[in-house]
Amino acid sequence: MLLQINITELGSFLKYGVTGLSAIAFILSYFLLFKESNRPRPRPEIIKTIRLFMWVTVILGVVSGVSSIMNPNKASASEIANVSVPKKKHKALAVTTEPFKIEIFYENPKRNIAEDLAETLRDKTAYQVAVSPLTTDKKTALKVSSCQIRHELSEIKVANKLKDIAENVLQDDGIEFKLKQITSSSPNYVSMFVCKK
Repeated sequence: MLLQINITELGSFLKYGVTGLSAIAFILSYFLLFKESNRPRPRPEIIKTIRLFMWVTVILGVVSGVSSIMNPNKASASEIANVSVPKKKHKALAVTTEPFKIEIFYENPKRNIAEDLAETLRDKTAYQVAVSPLTTDKKTALKVSSCQIRHELSEIKVANKLKDIAENVLQDDGIEFKLKQITSSSPNYVSMFVCKK
């Protein structure tokens, strides 16, 4: 025989559906015809039956090919099974393992309050906490008008945690923080502003 094909190789054609099945039948009918032709005396009735079977497989292949051309968007069951659905990535709600940096900006004369708050945050969280003065120019540039916590959408849980801790620590001073979501990107960085009333 000119060509040897493993049965498992033929089985892999089935992933193409009816087209693959017609290809398998066509290949098998070719080998049957080839084998019958190599006999000392080929049997005409067997050759006729094999040729008829071959024509049926050709017609089946043409029909399946035409139907796939006419319906290009229709996926076969095997194609649907092999398609992996990508998981949605919620970048905005992703949980990060990176350490957060919290920067507390204070307006004079609120330095002591800001440093007390920073010390409490270092004790109660694993965040890196820094304290910086809030100059008049910076306050104007950032449009800060009250005590607030600025955060990105993905940092809302951290911002709420900071708000709870800060207001608990500063309840005697009557300081309340407003949450302000920002659109500028500063991953794992939340700023807090302690301002004069």
